Amino acid sequence: MGATATVPLWPGAFAAEGPGGTLVLVEKEAPALSFYRLPGGEPLASLPMPEQPHEVVASADGRWAFVAQYGVAKWAAPGEGGHQVVVVDLSAQRIARNLDLTPYGRLHGIRMDAAGRLYVLSEAASVLIRFDNPAQDQYPSQIVPVGGTRSHYLVLSRDGRRAYVSDTLSGMVIMLDPHDPTFSPIKRLAGQAPEGACLSPDETVFYVIDRYQGLLQAFDAGTLAPRAQQRLRGEAVRVVALPDGRLVVANQADKSLSLLRPDTLAEERHLPLEAAAPGLNLAPGGHTLYASLESDKVAIIDIARWQISGFFPTRHAPDAAAVLPT
Repeated sequence: MGATATVPLWPGAFAAEGPGGTLVLVEKEAPALSFYRLPGGEPLASLPMPEQPHEVVASADGRWAFVAQYGVAKWAAPGEGGHQVVVVDLSAQRIARNLDLTPYGRLHGIRMDAAGRLYVLSEAASVLIRFDNPAQDQYPSQIVPVGGTRSHYLVLSRDGRRAYVSDTLSGMVIMLDPHDPTFSPIKRLAGQAPEGACLSPDETVFYVIDRYQGLLQAFDAGTLAPRAQQRLRGEAVRVVALPDGRLVVANQADKSLSLLRPDTLAEERHLPLEAAAPGLNLAPGGHTLYASLESDKVAIIDIARWQISGFFPTRHAPDAAAVLPT
């Protein structure tokens, strides 16, 4: 295993260095969407959200954020789950309106493409819902079937023509065209419970974690043909790609991060955390990672030094975030 470098953590500490900007953070159990000034993490504002918000995405111009409501605490909980996408005016730090996607429920994955179109994944219905002008549209532009059984995690190509879905109960990863419902989705078995996923920076490789098997798999992003796999440190939940192609994995089992080589998927570095990190949020430029911890903190990771440069407290159950530059 690789070398480890850490600095001590203490209550109320703030980072002394790092880029400016704002972290717009989903806090699932609060439930809230909160704004923290970077680099120190000073709280700026907090907006109440409907029950169990899970993911957030921001428009490229920094004007809007969109929050998907999952609506239940765990996937096995009874009920339909949430139906709302909350539209947030980021400059005013206020809720602008809600999009009601009933009957489509348990909204989880939410992404935007380079053209500013919004894509929302309904886990319960296994459909992908697209809004071409999400700041103004009240109704979807198109709804495309995914063909899964519990369609949980979403990855999107920059042009929006390829969507990748981790379907956690079937064990499949599914590739579809969100603009063409006649395209036959490509499906590959990816283990017991595929979940966290990402694309390589050049979008030629699709990576997905088989959560409970602790296995990272690499697929050809055009065909989903298997390319490589790597055993991790047990159960793992999230993976993000750095600009140079290296991967950061959040290990649930041993409460740590791993830095992996893109060519062999071997672990280069290992970084213990005080708690598991269900959310990995990479700043623009890829130099800083904001890891949401189950201890209700955000750890600030200096990628180049591979160490924790600070942390700040949050409300209950921080997870996905949008990192807005200054």
